Amino acid sequence: MDQITLITKIGESYHIPVEQHTSIVELAKKNKIPWGYACQRGICAQCRTRVTEGREFLNDITPEEKLRLKKAERREHIRLGCQIKLIGEGSVQLVHTPYM
Repeated sequence: MDQITLITKIGESYHIPVEQHTSIVELAKKNKIPWGYACQRGICAQCRTRVTEGREFLNDITPEEKLRLKKAERREHIRLGCQIKLIGEGSVQLVHTPYM
């Protein structure tokens, strides 16, 4: 089975099974992985995430992400963990990249 790799802001790696149509924040909570979040609606951006592998297995950028993230961030494959959902099975790697 394919796995998703979540790398926390302090560099800890977690390998968990892929669950389609589940947000990254939901997966992190379910697996007790420290992944910052507050609102889960795409407003606070505490769950800001860099997609380093497997973009083709994720949903498209949401309207919330278009409003919250700058175009330059989106070009660098930055997404919001509360908005990212897995829509296919494959190798995915995400890095929690909150604003400093």
